[in-house]
Amino acid sequence: MIDPAIVNTLVFSGIAAMSSVGLTLTYLTTRVPNFAHGSFLTTGAYMAVYWAQILHRSPYEVLWASALLGGLVSVAQYRIVLNPLRKRGASPTYQMIATLTVAFFIFGVMSILADYFGKTYKVRTNYIALRSFDLEIESIPLVMLLSLASVILSTILLYIFLNKTRTGVALRASIENPDLAQVLGINIERMYMLAWFIAGLLGGFSGLIYAMWLPVTTTAGDDFLPTIFASSILGGLSSIFGSLAGGVMVGAANSLIPQMIAALGFTEIIQYRPIIPLLIMSIVLLTIPQGITSITLRWVRAAR
Repeated sequence: MIDPAIVNTLVFSGIAAMSSVGLTLTYLTTRVPNFAHGSFLTTGAYMAVYWAQILHRSPYEVLWASALLGGLVSVAQYRIVLNPLRKRGASPTYQMIATLTVAFFIFGVMSILADYFGKTYKVRTNYIALRSFDLEIESIPLVMLLSLASVILSTILLYIFLNKTRTGVALRASIENPDLAQVLGINIERMYMLAWFIAGLLGGFSGLIYAMWLPVTTTAGDDFLPTIFASSILGGLSSIFGSLAGGVMVGAANSLIPQMIAALGFTEIIQYRPIIPLLIMSIVLLTIPQGITSITLRWVRAAR
């Protein structure tokens, strides 16, 4: 039997890593922090909750649907809200405020749906975890294996996609130099939509993993948002693979630090766990504002 602390750390780290990659992708395309990014996680989580609670089926059956729903919501946000604002010359500040509005809107929709399904089908739809639906392989929770495998596969597939495929190279070009990419005939809007779809896809997928291990509420994604931002900032807000590393580190800190404090007997301090990602963000911004990728670059330059 694996120590629950290890399971919790790996699951939490996986959710943080994949979600932060999505946030970084959306930031790279618009240069606007997306405060609605946590909503992609919430929608994916509730797809799993409704499937399990209403139909009494395994949430893993809708893993693809959770990811797809997150991707569609993400693209809708870009196409309906941010892209029109950008074309009208709205400043990044106004666009950022618009993402907050989107977050409130999605929260309202999710709350209405939770109440409706809860009353209609007489099931619990708030503050519920789906651990009872999880499976085990050799006494190892499947959600832990899925989280670990997802981070590894995401890293490999993103590297191959961004470096070895024409579409991935076009996406990188659109992000790094959109004017030149447009001259070369690359459809910038299509590339940006693809980036937002991938971001939502990862968010929705993370939501299902979240639902399998942690209590889901209509504010689950919003509550997790500081962790996502801390992960992206630690990894370097303009580095996709740095965000993956940052997510693993912040996720591990979020899980292990409270357990270490509890082991020392200071159990009353655990209630302040939400400030951990905020502290990490503050420390990183004050000491290494470019994230851990800047340290890596300095090492590479020094080696030369």
